[in-house]
Amino acid sequence: MKHAPAALALLCALSVAPAPPAHSFQKEAGPPKGCTECHTLTPEEAATALGPMVDNVVGVVPGPFPGVWEVDIAKGGRTYPLYMDYSRKYIFNGQFIRLSDMENLTGLRYQELNRVDVSTISTKDAIVLGNKKAKKGIIVLTDPTCPYCVKLHAELKKAVAKDPEAAFYVMPYPRNRNDKATYNKCLAAVCGKTEKLLDDVYAGKEVPAPKCKSTAVTDTMKLADRLGIQGTPSMVLPDGRIVSGYMEADALLGLFK
Repeated sequence: MKHAPAALALLCALSVAPAPPAHSFQKEAGPPKGCTECHTLTPEEAATALGPMVDNVVGVVPGPFPGVWEVDIAKGGRTYPLYMDYSRKYIFNGQFIRLSDMENLTGLRYQELNRVDVSTISTKDAIVLGNKKAKKGIIVLTDPTCPYCVKLHAELKKAVAKDPEAAFYVMPYPRNRNDKATYNKCLAAVCGKTEKLLDDVYAGKEVPAPKCKSTAVTDTMKLADRLGIQGTPSMVLPDGRIVSGYMEADALLGLFK
């Protein structure tokens, strides 16, 4: 164990040190070959290596840096990126962050792999913030008792004030399926279909009892389950990617680009 601190220090140094372009060792003369010319991995080979740990191997592509493969696997109805080294002896399950801009490459890839068909999502009962005639909008699944949802609601209003072309389809629902009070508040907002009533709900004010009989809130709860959404706020983008968490107005508008 006395060598552990030194090994850890070396690992930390290597993880941040800029690496030169990597090339595989080759005996043949000529220009250096790329890593993937000498190293290969098929989905079938990856499936054999991973065995019962995964339901299925969806695909294999070069990893975010030399020396690793990205193995896209299906598990529990979702698709996840794992990483396997060229020796096929090690896998890594975690987040790769690009230091130059702190972009979460694994998170971005997860969003890409789990796009949904937006055309299958009905927004007829959503409360629209912004341009009701917008060609495309962002679907917002949100709970008025969630602190970050409340903060996001304020940023949604700022975003539509900045960009008259932006539209957000707000679909409120209670995360706690047994929270009848929040359920009724969400239903009241859906029935009222007014921005003022929606604002009051997110401000924690008392609102009138629902004035319609609708399954809209229940349908949103079912939609969240179908999409695998486990937390709020979550947003479905026009291209089918799902993003979660609080964002400020400018970042929200950036999602349209």
